[in-house]
Amino acid sequence: MFAKLEKFNPTVNPITNKYSTLSGDWLLEYTTSDSILGKGGFERVGPIVQNIDIPTLSAKNSEVVKYVFANVPRSVSSELTPVNGKRTDVKFKRFELGPVGFDAPDSFRGILDITYLDDEVRLSRGDKGNIFVLTRM
Repeated sequence: MFAKLEKFNPTVNPITNKYSTLSGDWLLEYTTSDSILGKGGFERVGPIVQNIDIPTLSAKNSEVVKYVFANVPRSVSSELTPVNGKRTDVKFKRFELGPVGFDAPDSFRGILDITYLDDEVRLSRGDKGNIFVLTRM
């Protein structure tokens, strides 16, 4: 179903198109990525939210996790470098867990393809073969 919907992508070049609706807050509805789902890590409390800001070429993934007895915000910020109208390189910049933060090693990089984008839904594919379904908040 994912691949079938991608064929009907109404937005040409969603990353570089000046009329694109890519910027904004997106709610992660589904992914095949174990690392994003936090399998084997802290229990997630609530949704994973991704903010994309195309004018500044930045993104931030945020969530709240249960750490011992407290709910703690966790996030990762990244820098986007468009490769073409549908693909961007992702350079992870900073990780934060509550009040503690640290810069990401330079090797923490990825690639993201935006394969479908309309006003309410975004489909993406990562460089490790994972798929992502997000809805606009």
